[in-house]
Amino acid sequence: MKKLLVLFLCMLMAGSCLLVSCNDADGDVSKSETSKQEAVDGYDPESGRYVANLPAFEWNVNDSVYATFDVAVTSNEEQVTYFSEDIGFDKYATTDAVINEAVRERNNLVTELTGVVINPIYVKNVTIAVQDDIAGGLGNYDMAMPFLSGAITLAQEGQIHALNSEKLAPYIDLTMPWWSQGANEAFSISDQLYFSTGDITIMSKISTRALVFNKEMYATLFPGEKSLYEMVEEGVWTYDKMLEMCKKATVENGDGKWDYNDTWGLVSETSDPYNFYSAAGESLANKDADDLPYLTFEGTRSVSVAQRLLEEYAKKNTWHICSNRLDVDYGVPASELWVVSLDIFGEGRALFRCSVFSAIKKLRNYDDGIEFGIIPLPKFDAEQENYYTPSGAGTYVAVIPVSAKDPEFSAYMTELIACEAKNYLTPAYYETTLKSRDARDDESEKMLDEYIFSNLKFDVGSFYNFGGIGSMMQTLAYQGKTDLVSTFESIKAEAENAIDETIENYRN
Repeated sequence: MKKLLVLFLCMLMAGSCLLVSCNDADGDVSKSETSKQEAVDGYDPESGRYVANLPAFEWNVNDSVYATFDVAVTSNEEQVTYFSEDIGFDKYATTDAVINEAVRERNNLVTELTGVVINPIYVKNVTIAVQDDIAGGLGNYDMAMPFLSGAITLAQEGQIHALNSEKLAPYIDLTMPWWSQGANEAFSISDQLYFSTGDITIMSKISTRALVFNKEMYATLFPGEKSLYEMVEEGVWTYDKMLEMCKKATVENGDGKWDYNDTWGLVSETSDPYNFYSAAGESLANKDADDLPYLTFEGTRSVSVAQRLLEEYAKKNTWHICSNRLDVDYGVPASELWVVSLDIFGEGRALFRCSVFSAIKKLRNYDDGIEFGIIPLPKFDAEQENYYTPSGAGTYVAVIPVSAKDPEFSAYMTELIACEAKNYLTPAYYETTLKSRDARDDESEKMLDEYIFSNLKFDVGSFYNFGGIGSMMQTLAYQGKTDLVSTFESIKAEAENAIDETIENYRN
């Protein structure tokens, strides 16, 4: 197939020239061997940009069918936090200006390159919108960005194209750095990958979890102690160390009752036992050489780690307060759980908070309050080699519905948008917003680079939730129960059946 020639565009906004592709008709790079390898890796050293190695754009944009690239994305009608800000611009006043501008520049560049206008279509629920579109034979969406859980449903119902299918392979290259390789590996079943994520959305980073800590409280409680940053770097930041600190920080304020007005070691939620389990390097399921999932939870260390975490979590009023039980435990109205939860840390009544980065952004509202740092979740013990960050299951993923008017057109545009998101969107969010604004010190920036985002942990068992195994620990934590082994035995057969059904669905 004919390849794109080297094309330099004088960019009004960027004020520089952009290398779009450097392949000739035979697919060889017309540069040195060094440049050839760098081009294969998706990066062009001359322009300092990532490039999409795409064939020539062949669609007629004068045909209304191809004039726009219509993408179903999540509105803020039901999702008050996790709504889409990375496909369209000038939609929400709360979107950071640098993110808004990055999306604008990315979209404008894609239009310059192809003549196609990116058209976000905001819906309450992307999964339902895609299902309705297919049922009605409407073809309204060229691409969609559902949450991961919804994409799993769409894949098993046969409602989206495999991104690595032979038909789409000339356009989507999932080995490129704008696609998350860890996500690709975890999401695929039987070597079929129906959805993926990466630079195409900031949600993959927003839904990632870390610990924030109150600097002043730490200095007061632990004078002369090493900094938490030093502990991380020396490999001695462990669960037991965190637990010890949390117990010392937890103090009842003298009114004779425990509630959110007291001082706590950790502001948690019932997903945290699993999060610490993942940070321990453990998984609920893995995959074999044929890319088929199997349960791994029965391993000696996995069970002992999970059991310990649940037993500690069940100890109330000793070291943590649970955000999503504030209504049950302390009478907080259900609509205010997460506001009160953030207030506990933001107003200086907690040493640590286990937070996704969307919540860390909201700590800007407490600029007159505490100073905080950011560190990774702890190792389970000092013998553990690496720190691990559980990858957020709340991310959006890119899918191409079977009702898309032209799947090859969809694949081409998806690849181009994802590539240019790495050039525009990721720097705007990660470098400017997260590191330069939400991180308050150089040490936190180092934690983000070297420990949090460099060791993302993807667990196929958590994502696919076979037979309820992905939510098993969270359910027990919410109930304050610790009967882990018997609970696992009660769902094991169902989980194995769910794995078999998932494999069969993908193969069919």
